Amino acid sequence: MPIYEGIGMVAEKNSVVFDFGRAYTKCGFAREQSPRWIIPSCVPVPQSSQVQPIWNYWGQDDLTAMLKEFLYTLYFRHLSVNPKDRRVVVVESVLCPTLFRNTVAQVLFEHFEVPAVVFVPSHLMAMYTLGINSALVLDCGYYETISLPIYEGVCILSAWQAIPLGGLAIHRRIESELTQLATVRGSTDGEYPVSDLTDPIRESVLEDIKVRTCFVTSHERAQKLQVWGFARANNANVIPDPPPPPPEVKYPLDGDKILTIPGTLREYAAEALFELDGDMKSIVT
Repeated sequence: MPIYEGIGMVAEKNSVVFDFGRAYTKCGFAREQSPRWIIPSCVPVPQSSQVQPIWNYWGQDDLTAMLKEFLYTLYFRHLSVNPKDRRVVVVESVLCPTLFRNTVAQVLFEHFEVPAVVFVPSHLMAMYTLGINSALVLDCGYYETISLPIYEGVCILSAWQAIPLGGLAIHRRIESELTQLATVRGSTDGEYPVSDLTDPIRESVLEDIKVRTCFVTSHERAQKLQVWGFARANNANVIPDPPPPPPEVKYPLDGDKILTIPGTLREYAAEALFELDGDMKSIVT
């Protein structure tokens, strides 16, 4: 008898679905409308309070050890199923490194003894929710954005395009703007600029600020913000005023501080994805 049978009926045996992202991993079961869990793609460092992303590996042995621990957590702590009784579907990017794909398959077959594994492109899987066969799929991830045309269920790999813009670019924009514009008020030392903080703002805090306070503005306001940002970045003699900002937000920081997030930052952060780079490219081009 299997040790873990999951939440569903024993006779169903729906396949397990994994989607290993750079920042987060989604896991769940086939035939369900959403993932059961979305967790950070990292494992704890032994004898330390730090964590290491599973994508930051030195070689196959290092990656194998991390995947064994990470998949053990997914199977037995989050999904509560016996891996020997469930087939596996791995949703992967078309640019997934061969070493990572082969190591995932090796760990699943040799360590967890799963009965079958299939790798499917993430762009193709996105179309199943729409019930169509042809589309141009844009995948905006943590490190990069990838566009891939699909025709009659076939990925046109010769036409893929990628640009290094994603969630991380927004984090770097928020960090830069906080350093230049934001202020912090402490419980005893009054108000001072963020640049005077002794420790940098953690990545988890930047992500929380992005999710809770930032938004994508309208096209008209975005054009004015981009002109303002370009002139400011290039130290122009005349810097136009940005459009009237939305309200600022008070954000608690480290328990005893209050971070004042300017309204301009809230709508300017996401413009990192839409501004043209030196090659005149953005996620919309």
